[in-house]
Amino acid sequence: MLSPMKHSSSPQGFTRMELLVALALAVVLVCFVIYKGISGGRVIIGSKVLTASKTGYDIYTMLSAWAADNNGEFPTARQYSNEAFRELFKKELIDTEKLFAIPGDAWHQNSPSGDGKGPDKEIGTAPDYAQALMPGECAWAYVTGLNGKSDPQLPLLANGFTESLGVYTADKTRRGGVFLGEKCAWVNVAGSGKVGILSPDFHLREIKDGQKTDVFSKAWGTNPDNIKNPGG
Repeated sequence: MLSPMKHSSSPQGFTRMELLVALALAVVLVCFVIYKGISGGRVIIGSKVLTASKTGYDIYTMLSAWAADNNGEFPTARQYSNEAFRELFKKELIDTEKLFAIPGDAWHQNSPSGDGKGPDKEIGTAPDYAQALMPGECAWAYVTGLNGKSDPQLPLLANGFTESLGVYTADKTRRGGVFLGEKCAWVNVAGSGKVGILSPDFHLREIKDGQKTDVFSKAWGTNPDNIKNPGG
């Protein structure tokens, strides 16, 4: 009489093929998480710089209102952009410093608020408003010496640079790095609020006369001596 066949049981644990499949799935998952983190970060940066460009336009409208009462001349800044923007308070065109802040910008590290995040909401009193936009309360650079008849494509303001005027950085902890060296927000004399894509050397280059030109250089028509960073 034939004895019943015995079926050998499968060994416990994973086979080599199962381990390879599991490893492959883990690699795919890690790559997906990294990709989502990078792309998500870029979406956030894109949203922030777009918001900044709109804020820059709002500042421009007040600068234009100031110019309309001053023979078309935009306010003057001798050393820092804050000086020109403070003129808007003196004309009572604005009563809040919030518009001149960019969240996360290292230009706010020395803000009088003490939190390194932005203005302290103290602007002082008329007529000087001496406490408005103290060092650390403004994140916008400015090009002084312009007026309503200047070349409309010249830059009037942009988010603050590194200590090297016209140059940004990918280091978020440094001034000029709020958009990670990828983009910048700027507004020209014509009042067009723009999101600029930075070149690999962290300069803003746009097309002029058929070739890419540094917007903050003499080649574009900008006087580098008139570019003023915020006080910080």
